[in-house]
Amino acid sequence: MGKKVFAKIDENGILKVEDKKHVCSKIPCSPEKYFDLQIIRKPNYEILENCNTKSGKVLIILNPNNQRQCHEYRWKNCKKAFRCLSCDLTVNIQNASKETEYIELFQLNHGCEYRQFNREKYFKFKNFVLSPNFEIQTEMIGEREKKSLIIFDENDKTKCYIYSFRIFDKLYKCINCEKQNVNVSAKMEQNSDGENYIILSNAKHVCEMVKYEPQKSSDIILRAPNIHVMEKTSNGTPKVFIFDSADNSLCYVFSKFTSEKNRYQCLECKECLQKTKGIFIIYLRKDENGEYFVQMKNNQKHVCHPRKYEPEKYETKESQNVYEYFFYRRKTLQKSINVAIIDSSNSTLCYPFLYQKASDNFRCSNCSKLKKNYVTTLLKTDENGKEYFIHDFQKHNCKPIKVSSVQNTYKFQRLEKKDIVFKEKEMKIDESRILKLPNFEFHPSKNGKPDGKLVVFDTNDKSLCYEYYFLTQKKCFICLNCERKKHRVTAKLHLNNETNEKFLELSEKQHVCEPIKDEFADKIIDASNFIVAERDDERKPKKVIVFTSSTKEFYYELNYWPSIDLFRCNPCSNCNKNVGAKLCKKENGEEYLMSLKNEHVCTPNKYEKEKIQPKIIPKSMFELYKNSKGEANKKLIVFASEKKDFVYEYFWRGSLFFCSQCWKQKKYVSAKIRGENEKFIELSNVEHVCSPIKFVERNYKK
Repeated sequence: MGKKVFAKIDENGILKVEDKKHVCSKIPCSPEKYFDLQIIRKPNYEILENCNTKSGKVLIILNPNNQRQCHEYRWKNCKKAFRCLSCDLTVNIQNASKETEYIELFQLNHGCEYRQFNREKYFKFKNFVLSPNFEIQTEMIGEREKKSLIIFDENDKTKCYIYSFRIFDKLYKCINCEKQNVNVSAKMEQNSDGENYIILSNAKHVCEMVKYEPQKSSDIILRAPNIHVMEKTSNGTPKVFIFDSADNSLCYVFSKFTSEKNRYQCLECKECLQKTKGIFIIYLRKDENGEYFVQMKNNQKHVCHPRKYEPEKYETKESQNVYEYFFYRRKTLQKSINVAIIDSSNSTLCYPFLYQKASDNFRCSNCSKLKKNYVTTLLKTDENGKEYFIHDFQKHNCKPIKVSSVQNTYKFQRLEKKDIVFKEKEMKIDESRILKLPNFEFHPSKNGKPDGKLVVFDTNDKSLCYEYYFLTQKKCFICLNCERKKHRVTAKLHLNNETNEKFLELSEKQHVCEPIKDEFADKIIDASNFIVAERDDERKPKKVIVFTSSTKEFYYELNYWPSIDLFRCNPCSNCNKNVGAKLCKKENGEEYLMSLKNEHVCTPNKYEKEKIQPKIIPKSMFELYKNSKGEANKKLIVFASEKKDFVYEYFWRGSLFFCSQCWKQKKYVSAKIRGENEKFIELSNVEHVCSPIKFVERNYKK
């Protein structure tokens, strides 16, 4: 009823009730509905600390008739409580760490059997390595950070095993054992004091220890005032200035390398070498405070000399955004696109540029005749929505020409911007390597990322598949099992612009791994086996009806929980069992349910369509009127029969209409108006407890 009154039990067992008046009516007390909490006191339970579990804590509740048997509970940080390993029963610890400590059980009987109590098993630790017997080495390889784990021989620190970090598994793996197809792994953990340690797998090394090589000297880091970053420049490409350590008036100028996000190259070195190899490279990054810093290898040497610090050469001049231009083409070359950029000092002169499809930019035609290359990018738009070209008149080697020379209607044709299409580069794909839906699907990855895993079905057996994971550096998917065998099989995702359908471009390399069983298929509930009911909102349906078999005799009802975006079975939750499913869509738009790991422990319901499916009332059997406040369409009457002499009267509340007389008797019969062109009413399955009233039309106002 929109009101809340709280009650609380303190540590002394005293009940404290909030000083507020109830607005609800009292209900009859039914003792059979309630039971006393089960209280367990020491020595019938024991909390073990510093165990070999993930949290380090275990709760043991002993069998009062046999102290050698127990129920075992593990600490769950997400719930801040202990939960039974077998049946997920949660317990509360009251007055923790005090003499009056005890345990409360919210369920009298376990759904699981007792197990043998063996204290020693909780303290049998895996093989682990403490500092300083291990070392983490990091190295930047292009944009990627490579991490290696070094584990020393306890008796000889000159020998070690080398592990490489695998981002998919979040583990370190011995690189030399992996070459022999043996998986020896290690994982870094942290104790309660914040100290790192290594847990080793049970697999034994088949490789020999190698000589320890100390990490090469770390990369050089430079920060302001030794660097200056210019994000906006005259040609649109960011620049980084690194000042000479001996003279701050001199610097090296670095320009952004277009193929990589944070990579910059020295402009002078590039001009000297005229090739990529040997150019001084840096990486521009941001720290946790958002401040720029430069990272670079210390074994690089410039082939150029520092130049005078003149940032004004690269600054964007306001005049660059205001000069005039127009598009045109030569009539004999109907597919050509030209632009004439008016000279800033003389409006009768201009510079002619020709559009180049291959590089997707404009090249000065007259500079090209002098065997010099000056290009400018496509049109840009400023914050006011005005389009302009990035252009520097001083960089031309040619002289401007008369505007009238390209306005000759006999040779040239003036073009409007709306008539110009800068055609994108055509994507050449081998048709034999194209894979279309439904021969592939996207599934959630292990870390829960939606569509993080690509599954390509085997052509001969759809129950088998190959699993691909996205490789950010290459912007493609790779087959993980082939990658483990040092064989890269890739797949690229494309979109057909005409049909708006996704398709895959497979690599020429064939799989060397065997297809695996599609375990995801066992978790899928097809659309034919469930019904989405009470869908007030397409994104947030209220519940689903899941049938137990294709005969549809029995069903489970799952209710939607917006906070976790899942459907959950309430009867199973009452038995401390988390049973649920997630509503998803396939690439073709078809809906399906992905079930969670647990099975139902509740009893399914008998399916009776008339009780589950909402009742539909056509437009001829209801009317909308003003309510007592004069608000239009806020009172609904539904005729009880075709005679239209008696009606049920509904009032508007929230997003639904509710029967007024049933509401007074705490029965909530609701109705919702559906349809766009032809309106109809969808009634809830709750039956009326009131009687219809005589319809007197003069009592209602439209």
